[in-house]
Amino acid sequence: MFDRLILHFDPEPHDGAWNMAADQAWLEQSQDAVLRVYRWDRPTVTIGYAQSLPKLAEALPGWPVVRRWTGGGVVLHENDFTYSVIVPGGHPWAETRPLDSYRFIHESLAQALVVAGFSGCRLAGPEDLIENPFCFVAPALHDVVRGKVKIAGAGQRRGKLGLLHQGSVQNVMINEAFWPRWAAQLASNVLIEPQMPAAMRLRADELKLKRYQLPSWLAEREDELG
Repeated sequence: MFDRLILHFDPEPHDGAWNMAADQAWLEQSQDAVLRVYRWDRPTVTIGYAQSLPKLAEALPGWPVVRRWTGGGVVLHENDFTYSVIVPGGHPWAETRPLDSYRFIHESLAQALVVAGFSGCRLAGPEDLIENPFCFVAPALHDVVRGKVKIAGAGQRRGKLGLLHQGSVQNVMINEAFWPRWAAQLASNVLIEPQMPAAMRLRADELKLKRYQLPSWLAEREDELG
């Protein structure tokens, strides 16, 4: 998919607001496509950009909740494996149709899971679809499933900044070696970046403060970014 890809293992677990801010900071500042792999410092709920928190509140566990910048449904982050594919604006992949980019990324992910020993992983078709606000209860078209079990889903956002694909892998146990192997499927040249650049980290701190940790962002998608 890419000539060059940065693979970044975030070395520290973070709270939900910082994880969302870090993805946006990479999207704003990276000149290359990025596969970011990250963890959570506590069980956390993320909800999609367009979802209504009041309608969901009674069904959610008593965990911290953060609103994503991407679409999709409710995701419970406890024993899952989370990653983001981040493509800068101007890159051809940032301009693909949403359904196409979703399918291509998940096709590659499903192939990598099969190679890792999880036979039977495939893309969800129309016959697999279920309506439910909780992401891993309801496969969407081109999610990764294994039998009737959903293995991977994601939310996307695209605009002038580029494409942000935030994904979760659940119901399988993968190790750290999985990600470099998948990165090698995604790009002919993979550069491992162990640390987030300092300027990008400062931007993530700002985005957390002025957007993702605000009650107004969680409730009404209102922030202080101006």
